Amino acid sequence: MAMSVSEQVYVFLATMYGGILIGFIYDLYRILRLIFKPKKIATFIQDLIFWIVISGVAIVVLLFSNSGQLRFYTFLGFAIGSILYNRLLSSTIISTSVYLLWFLKKIIISLINKMIYPIKLLIQWSKKPYRWMKKKVMPFYYRCRRIGTIPRRIAKDIRKYIKTVMKKK
Repeated sequence: MAMSVSEQVYVFLATMYGGILIGFIYDLYRILRLIFKPKKIATFIQDLIFWIVISGVAIVVLLFSNSGQLRFYTFLGFAIGSILYNRLLSSTIISTSVYLLWFLKKIIISLINKMIYPIKLLIQWSKKPYRWMKKKVMPFYYRCRRIGTIPRRIAKDIRKYIKTVMKKK
């Protein structure tokens, strides 16, 4: 089926838009990889999900723009759209997203610290009586411990004495 030039331009621009969308999805994927630092199996699963999503986007763009027909200019449109996005918008999107995530992390940490503050105060207040009691009890504990070792020390001295006496005979 022959397409007019205006329809071909529309398909080309739609596939360029699809390429820009694919580039944006790739940047989101890169940001998630930077944040979570996945291991091998998780990376494999994430890559698989990424390619399924990218394939879905490409299929949807092709279906809506030209009933799923593959032409050279559709591939060219995807490539040019991805390259344009990568050269013009990618660094701005990534830096803005990283800044927003950093800001969000800072807010969440601040909220958590404010929620934990009463617990920290309670722990601080409970340490004072504990320290006072420990200060009063520890000398008694050390005296009892030293007294408890007297039989062991006496037995050790007796063994030593018996060895020396046995050697002299």
